[in-house]
Amino acid sequence: MGKEEGKVNEENRARWGSHLEFLLAGVGLAVGTGNVWRFPYLAQKNGGGAFLVPYCIMLAVEGVPLFFMELALGQRFQQGSIKIWSRIRPYLKGIGFAQVVVSFSMTVYYPIVMTWCMYYFYLSFSNPLPWVESECDTTREDFECCKSDPAKHFYYVSALQVTSSISENGGFVNGVVICWVISWVLTYACLFKGPESLGKAAYFTATFPYVVLFCLFCRGVSLKGAGKGIAVLFTPDFSVLYDPNVWMDAAGQIFYSLGTGFGALICFASYNPIKNNCLKDSLFISCVNCSTSVFAGIVVYAVLGFREETTGIKVADVEGGPGLAFIAYTTAVAEMPLPQLWAAAFFFMMVTLALNSEFGTVEACVTPLRDFKIFAKMPRELLCLVVCCVMFLVGLPMCCRNGLYVFNLWDNYSVTIPLLCVGLMECIGVMWIYGMPRFLKDIEYMTGSVPHRYWQICWKWVSPLLLIIVLLSSMIKKMIIPETYEAFVGCEEHPAHEGIPGTENWNRKIPFTWWAQFFAALMVIAPVMWIPIYIVWKRNAEIVPIPYLQGMIDQGMVVEEKPFNLGYQVTKMKQQVTSRMGRSTGQNGRSYVVENKEARSPNSNQPENNV
Repeated sequence: MGKEEGKVNEENRARWGSHLEFLLAGVGLAVGTGNVWRFPYLAQKNGGGAFLVPYCIMLAVEGVPLFFMELALGQRFQQGSIKIWSRIRPYLKGIGFAQVVVSFSMTVYYPIVMTWCMYYFYLSFSNPLPWVESECDTTREDFECCKSDPAKHFYYVSALQVTSSISENGGFVNGVVICWVISWVLTYACLFKGPESLGKAAYFTATFPYVVLFCLFCRGVSLKGAGKGIAVLFTPDFSVLYDPNVWMDAAGQIFYSLGTGFGALICFASYNPIKNNCLKDSLFISCVNCSTSVFAGIVVYAVLGFREETTGIKVADVEGGPGLAFIAYTTAVAEMPLPQLWAAAFFFMMVTLALNSEFGTVEACVTPLRDFKIFAKMPRELLCLVVCCVMFLVGLPMCCRNGLYVFNLWDNYSVTIPLLCVGLMECIGVMWIYGMPRFLKDIEYMTGSVPHRYWQICWKWVSPLLLIIVLLSSMIKKMIIPETYEAFVGCEEHPAHEGIPGTENWNRKIPFTWWAQFFAALMVIAPVMWIPIYIVWKRNAEIVPIPYLQGMIDQGMVVEEKPFNLGYQVTKMKQQVTSRMGRSTGQNGRSYVVENKEARSPNSNQPENNV
């Protein structure tokens, strides 16, 4: 590590103040709100403890290998995602653009989760809490609905003031808008100095959630009925392992929760020195992430067991996503002693979790831009401000009364398929085009040892195959199942909207409008389209050789390369002609150039040739 905080290398690239800052930032990126409200729901839905079997398998063969690959790429090239893929091959530059666009999409809608949590954190200091039965307004027509489920009524009617459909805007919700502004101010304040400010913020934002989780755990397991809730979460039903959907859920949860594919891991690793054991980092962060999911599941379901004991609502009667945090958990907290304390602690923890993940995705947009000359001269503080302001404005419509529906639209379509495409292309680009032998030598130089055969098999065969299966199943599922969303309609006795009948669970599935479906398709196409565009556009572009580090040459870590030229291969298949790519060779027939020329030993007689 650099001796000084914020120290830059010869190329004026910022550094983490310490290795601990990198680890905390990595943990903060991987561990988010999904660990608290998505994993527990998936586990309970997919066989309880049996779900841990496919979950751990997918972690081992898909999650950790891809995590390791991205850290190694960023550390080796010391650049953002766009520049890295452009250096590997010009026609792979589209992967970098795809990562930036998908990170942009994620960063636009994800802060609304932090905004809602921040709003609830503010409301948690009310006495009594606003989502308890005593706060139901007796003058309202839907008083009986509020009395039957005050937490759900408050969430839809008072907090978010949800409209009847995505087409009905309803105007801004003032409290949500204020928290939206605060959330972006916090994001900018922690990011404007890059790894220097981000690393310092991570000391708090990455560790505080665990303090709160531990306190909630101690309180939760001491509540009456906690054991019943935990039993529901972990009681195994091994028959579900024959259901392919369970394996798809496990693969999807691992892929998305670790943060692979966004380019954020590449950016974070690029601030590390070349000599760093990225394998140990990937194992540590991945294990912390998955352990947090299990631990958070115990905390949440212990509280839900208490809710069943006091209200009669079954533990299994819970939905994943925001409903678990803002309806199920708040109902249980309202029955605890000192409810304001536990509500405030929970939602402040959720704010810090969301803030951590937000750091990484914003950085995944800013860092690649900094690698371009047009932005390199712009002060980082100004560039970061511009990026944050653009994202703030694009995501502002989610602060309207139909914002919950807009959030669901972004959440369902903007990230899922694009991330799978990016992950698949990463494996192909590194293993088949950059070349496994070269990549293995890079890692050997950085870590001091050659990656085990296990990683090589996963990178080249297992992970791509799994990504193809999950991608195809996701696309088929979206094509077969009608595109609908859960619209709030109110209870059966007193519907929330005139002319629309209520339901037992207060929601009704309705199809997305034509413009919403068009926008969903656009969100899928926008990131992915850059990959084929650059493949076609740059297929015959000149391949600039990737230089070897001087230290690698000194240690004899040079492999004979056989450059993969996409344009050449396509031409060969179409016209059945043969041509040889001219290249210069060094001693022993090796082809390479030297990086860091000024660092070469004066006595070195290694040749310096171009491919």
